[in-house]
Amino acid sequence: MTDSDPRAAKRAELVEALAAIALADGLDALSLRPAATRLGTSDRMLLYYFGTKAALMRAVLLCISDRLADWLVRAGGEARVHPQRMIGQATELITQAEARPFMQIWLEIVARAGRGDALFGEIAAAIVERWIDWLVARVDFSPGVDARPSAAMMLAIVDGIALLDLAAPSIAAAARSRVSPT
Repeated sequence: MTDSDPRAAKRAELVEALAAIALADGLDALSLRPAATRLGTSDRMLLYYFGTKAALMRAVLLCISDRLADWLVRAGGEARVHPQRMIGQATELITQAEARPFMQIWLEIVARAGRGDALFGEIAAAIVERWIDWLVARVDFSPGVDARPSAAMMLAIVDGIALLDLAAPSIAAAARSRVSPT
């Protein structure tokens, strides 16, 4: 995007605003008409900037994923860490109030993907790939360790604990105690 591309600038502005709406009120808040009304525009204008609702959802959910990654870096630091320490840090960070909306959105995406919604399946797969890349870049894996499958396993642990946090917090706390960040 350049300053000379007002359509791209407006699209980016809309993505940020829609991400805030979704984080505050969940995925259902991204229905075109209600979301457009909240933004003071029309559903037709949203489609003008995004082309399709699928493109809008993809852009907004990838923005949310990027926001979470940025927050994790600020909260947890940028230094490469041992895998167990990363799991411990991540499972502690997801309990913070700032992380809860992100985790709720992620679990909504996964649930919709699990019910066979192709759009959310595609988005979930893209987000998982981004998170695996993120972990590979930030974890100090031992020599000879295949980083991508190891990062996928780490992500599964953190996501599992996030799910337990919403469904059975005491069990999540017990699981978290097994992956101390220190």
